[in-house]
Amino acid sequence: MLKAILFDLDGTLLNTNHLIFSSFRQTFNELLLNESLSDEEIIDCIGPTLHQTGLKYFPKNPEQFVQRYRHYYQLNHDEMIEIFPGVVEMLNSLKELGLKLVIVTSKKRDMTIKGLKYTKLYDYFDLIISSDDIINPKPHPEPIETVLKYYQLDQDECLMVGDNSHDIECAHHAGIKSVGVSWAIRGADYLKKYHPTYIINEASDLLNIVKKEGI
Repeated sequence: MLKAILFDLDGTLLNTNHLIFSSFRQTFNELLLNESLSDEEIIDCIGPTLHQTGLKYFPKNPEQFVQRYRHYYQLNHDEMIEIFPGVVEMLNSLKELGLKLVIVTSKKRDMTIKGLKYTKLYDYFDLIISSDDIINPKPHPEPIETVLKYYQLDQDECLMVGDNSHDIECAHHAGIKSVGVSWAIRGADYLKKYHPTYIINEASDLLNIVKKEGI
C-alpha cells in the first residue's frame, strides 16, 4: 500500500532543461578556454551534483565551477523555467488521496525552494531532500533511505518518479519501485535501459499506477 510518492524536480516536474543546458554551456565556455564540450557531454552533466561535475572537469578547483554555474542559473532562472503539462492536476489528485509528496533532488536546497516557490508548487510537498541534506547523492540509496527513515516507511510503501538514470538507479539501490517519465531530455528509450518499474507518457498516468499499487 502506497503512502508516499518521491519526485525528482528538474526534468520531472519542472521543465528546466533549457535553463540547465544554457547554464552549463555558459560556464564551460567561460572556464574551458581551450576546448568545448559536445551537447551530449553537457547532457551527461545532468543528474550528478554540480560538485561532482566540477570534480570531473575542474578537479583542482571544483567550487569555481559550482559558483559560476549557479551565477548563470540564478541570472536566467525566472525566464527559463516552467511546469510540465499536467503536473499541477496530478499533484492535486495525489494530495486528495492523502499521499505524502516528497522532493528528492540533487540540487541544493536554496535553488530547489526557489524553483518550487516561483512555480507555486512548494505547498504541495511535505518534505524536501536536497543535496544539502545527505552525504551520498543519487544514485546512492541514501536520499531515498532518508525519506523511508523519516516517515518510517517500508520499501513497498513509496514510489520514486524521475527523468534520469540516477533516479531509477537510486530507487533500485533502495529497493523501491520506480517510475520514469517519457518527457525526459534523453527520452523513454534511454530510461528503459535502466529498467524502471513503470514508464509514463503523461503526468496523469501516474494516478493509474498509484491505483494499481494500492493506497
